[in-house]
Amino acid sequence: MTTAPPVLVESEDELEPAAVAAMLTAPSYPSLLELLGIIGADAEDLLPLVGPATADHALLAEVTSLANQLRAAAGLEVPEVDLAARKDELDALQQGIAPGEGLLAILALTVSTATVRRWHGARGLSPELSWTVLADLGRQMRVHRTGTGRLGLHQLNWVTGNWAGRLVHLGRLQFDLSRRRVARLEHGAERTGPDEPQRWVVGTHIPATGPLDPAEVDASFDAAVAYFTEHYADLNADRPADAPRFGHEFTCDSWLLSDQFEEITGSESNLARFAARWQLIGTDPQGADGALFFTFGLRPPVDPAALPRRTRLERGVADRLADGRGWTTGSGRLLR
Repeated sequence: MTTAPPVLVESEDELEPAAVAAMLTAPSYPSLLELLGIIGADAEDLLPLVGPATADHALLAEVTSLANQLRAAAGLEVPEVDLAARKDELDALQQGIAPGEGLLAILALTVSTATVRRWHGARGLSPELSWTVLADLGRQMRVHRTGTGRLGLHQLNWVTGNWAGRLVHLGRLQFDLSRRRVARLEHGAERTGPDEPQRWVVGTHIPATGPLDPAEVDASFDAAVAYFTEHYADLNADRPADAPRFGHEFTCDSWLLSDQFEEITGSESNLARFAARWQLIGTDPQGADGALFFTFGLRPPVDPAALPRRTRLERGVADRLADGRGWTTGSGRLLR
């Protein structure tokens, strides 16, 4: 008899402050940072802060508590770890050893990979691809440095979502698991009530790792269909016969789902062709902050007139922000 795949993996133990301090100061810690994508200036700035953080009992206790929350469970139905809700508090704690934001979360994330890696293994993700997922921590830290010029992390809940185990990185694109409202998926309808039917879909994310070459995008979608249909076949259970089979239905909520790329970069550009793949199921005209962040790595307040205009994309986005047209983002659905 075939054993049903797990719906979650729970931590086998709870860390104590002494164990966290030992992990952070171990000779192998720099190698762990490299596996997590924390390299270059970020690693150089982070390592000297480890000693002061472990020597401060309050900071070490907080890092330990955060690490245990992150390690508690990974899977399909697990409690959310909402670090963003505590951002101001955590940032205030770190000021005694370093200005900025995100340090305590970064340290906790680095010592809390065991549970999510067990979940990855249980759901057929190779060790190499597992580390690729977790290396998104370093990528988000580099995005933070681009916008601020210093060590830190803004995208707290994005990264903790990775640690919950529902995201994979397959080629050019990232994919995650979430429940979406059926009426929204099929009709673009707004919420009708708390008991509205939902189903599992594969969300799509576009990391800033280079051009959106159409062939690479196709290869990512093909890999996602193969992976999710094989290793999450249980999510087809109780799915209506007229619904797309799980692993073939994708969603995307992104500033990139916009017809404005046709005007800025041309209809044959990679960006416009990516946007054209999707059936729009919703739009949001208040997307200027997303366009600002993903184009320039900056957050408000920013003077649009001072933004760089080195490429067609930068010129187009900067001009729209400067003249008040703003940016409309989209939510899309794609069947393969």
